[in-house]
Amino acid sequence: MAPQEADVLIVGAGLSGLIAARTVLAAGLTPLILEADTRVGGRILTEELGGLPVELGAQWIGDTHHRMFALAAELGVQTYPQYDDGETSYELAGTGVLRGNEFHSRFGDELAELEKVLRRLDELAAEVSPATPWTAPHAAEWDAITAGAWYDAQGLSPAARTLLEICTVGILAVPTVEVSFLHLLFTIQTCGVTSELFAESEGGAQTTRFVGGTAEIPNRLAALISEHIVFESPVQLIEYGTDSVVVHCRGGRTATGKRVIVALSPMLAGRIGYDPPLSGYRDQLTQRMPNSAAMKAFFIYDEPFWRSDGLNGQLISDIGPARMSNDTCVLGDDRGVILLFLEGEQARTHTQWSEEDRRAALTAELVRHFGDRAARPLHYLDGEWGSRQWTRGCYNANCGPLVWTTYGPALAEPIGPIHWASTDTATEWSAYMEGAVEAGERAAREVIEALTA
Repeated sequence: MAPQEADVLIVGAGLSGLIAARTVLAAGLTPLILEADTRVGGRILTEELGGLPVELGAQWIGDTHHRMFALAAELGVQTYPQYDDGETSYELAGTGVLRGNEFHSRFGDELAELEKVLRRLDELAAEVSPATPWTAPHAAEWDAITAGAWYDAQGLSPAARTLLEICTVGILAVPTVEVSFLHLLFTIQTCGVTSELFAESEGGAQTTRFVGGTAEIPNRLAALISEHIVFESPVQLIEYGTDSVVVHCRGGRTATGKRVIVALSPMLAGRIGYDPPLSGYRDQLTQRMPNSAAMKAFFIYDEPFWRSDGLNGQLISDIGPARMSNDTCVLGDDRGVILLFLEGEQARTHTQWSEEDRRAALTAELVRHFGDRAARPLHYLDGEWGSRQWTRGCYNANCGPLVWTTYGPALAEPIGPIHWASTDTATEWSAYMEGAVEAGERAAREVIEALTA
């Protein structure tokens, strides 16, 4: 098989890789994307259930995700607002199931204390540079403890502490005892403030969806550069010199170029062989940035019956199996769709269950919160990310204690002709699609500057 040639080789056809390829092409350079899977999108995955698009991967953008709004408009993908009318259903700290108004009335003082903690997080995060978090004045102190330990020290009531844990795990998809406090502050700073992370209403990170499904974005991007994408080409080895690279794929495919952008999560990038080997410094980093654990489960009903009961389809529970849910009905369709999230320990545990047992447990949870009609769905589908060969986890990579301050500079710094791009390397909205676009643009700029200077 003759080697393929391009100016810039790109490993991975996720959003970062696609954006990098298009940016490189617009600068007059030739890209070639080598994708291990049979599809584009990476951690974006839209599947069909009962004739409706359901998002097993990335689903929302928020009001300040300006790159994604611009990209959707350019590609002709329409958007619509996330449904948010009505009360949330709570089940925390032994309260039983409470509707939102009752929960807030009963725990008003505790929630006021929680709000103070969130404001304190915003104040501390403001001291962290998204580009160099290890340089924060208290970086050594913050990186030596976990986010969970800091939360525990705030004197919150059990209900407030549990609510804070659930909301944070909903973002990071790992327990807070596994994440350094500095990493939590970094995440907050890349996204603005805590209200933009945790809110689904105006200003939050989950306010807007895509008509036709999120996969419309990578699919339409890929259609524009289809001749520059090769599928079923898992990269096994990258040989590199000062200004040249040779990429070897499983099955014997090779490609040569002047630069390579590895548009994979740090952990997956670390599983590729490099010749000469990368420094131990870089390798130690990728060993310490595992992908998180997430599962999504969808129930489709004949109608969104919870809305007539004054509920918004959202639940927050410390009993589970799911910790949170969402009304994820599709615009223009009368059927009701509930999405349940299992993240962190819940995903790790319940992926080991049979689908029958998992569905039964989730159904029982929905019945507790939304009544007996929840037991009669038309369709069910769930999907977990750790078992997916070319992803091995979702939504993002997280740093445990002492990773940022010890190895942080290695995350996005190019090594010779090798550049890094994934949402995990972003300095704006890291771990989101917005961050994936920012990272792809940044890596492409590095390559363009190097090859056109």
